[in-house]
Amino acid sequence: MSEKDYYRVLGVERGATEDEIKKAFRRLALKHHPDQQGGDTGSDEKFKEINEAYEVLKDPAKRAQYDRFGYAGVGAGYRDSGFGSDFQDLFSEVFSDFFGGARRPTAIRGADLRYDLELTFEEAAFGTEKKLNIPRTQACSVCSGSGARPGTGPTKCSTCGGAGQVNFRQGFLSISKTCSNCGGSGAVIKSPCTECMGTGKRRVKGEISVKVPPGVDSGSRLRLVGEGEQGERGGPPGDLYIVVNVKPHPVFKREHENIICEVPVSFPQAALGAEIEVPTLEGAAKLKI
Repeated sequence: MSEKDYYRVLGVERGATEDEIKKAFRRLALKHHPDQQGGDTGSDEKFKEINEAYEVLKDPAKRAQYDRFGYAGVGAGYRDSGFGSDFQDLFSEVFSDFFGGARRPTAIRGADLRYDLELTFEEAAFGTEKKLNIPRTQACSVCSGSGARPGTGPTKCSTCGGAGQVNFRQGFLSISKTCSNCGGSGAVIKSPCTECMGTGKRRVKGEISVKVPPGVDSGSRLRLVGEGEQGERGGPPGDLYIVVNVKPHPVFKREHENIICEVPVSFPQAALGAEIEVPTLEGAAKLKI
């Protein structure tokens, strides 16, 4: 076997990081895997060459030896070295991603919701309490979120035997894939709830009381924990974010924490002084000029 440039085999620079080497290997391994090429002999040799280069460059000690002595320092020990356990782990990860993953579904947090709340200038200044009707997804009250008709329940999936995933061979690898019959849950509903049609969820409008603190301004956000969409597979609900918009006032305007009011004053009042009446958010007040 002639001397090889392992960096060139993987298509990386000599100063490439471990992450760059791993990404290059993943890309080339998928491209040149014999099963992807119909068992072509040339692809099989190319695949072995890619694996050989990765076995050396992934290991800091082997890579240092190779950088110092070249192929002569490591080539004899790594020719046709087969597939190590690290390679098996990595390639299983590659094909897990490629085939959609074999992970069993876990609890999923519900989505967050947003509600735009319009307030008057006075409500924003003094604070207020609002009753809101928020449309959101909740557990079906008839089946308690199970999706099955009352008196029945989910049954074990016959395709995966309740495991949530099925196994099949891909060349020399055993690949696990999420069961398409049960979606990875390991159970199927044969008698779905007639109210939610087996989804376990219903779209409802729920009334929520929101206390708006004084001093909010346009763009302020109020977070109500747990008032968002229902979670899935036992996951927690999302949150509800109330985004405030304050309507403009015909007399007052706000600048940071101050309220501005423009009042006309005559020349004699300005020159000689006077006491005038000015509006405030709490009624009229006397002001000496």
